[in-house]
Amino acid sequence: MALTDSDKRLKRTPDNDRDIMRAKAERVLVADLSENDIRLIKWGKKRGQTTVTAIKETVGAGFNKKKPPTDAEIQGVLSGKIEKPTGIFKE
Repeated sequence: MALTDSDKRLKRTPDNDRDIMRAKAERVLVADLSENDIRLIKWGKKRGQTTVTAIKETVGAGFNKKKPPTDAEIQGVLSGKIEKPTGIFKE
């Protein structure tokens, strides 16, 4: 998981110090997941699968084969902290 700033246009100025930037960055966690993995986890959540093991059993076969999501990443998507992929899986 990587913590990134959700507002790319944010520039560092004397009025906008590192603490403010860090607070804004904590709003959205971006994970090293593919868009499909996030979509599958959200699909399972809509169907009542609210635990990591239930998600793995239900939609685990559809996850990325090279780098499947970790338990922490699945939990992050289920809790709503992880909303976007980093884009490293784009082809």
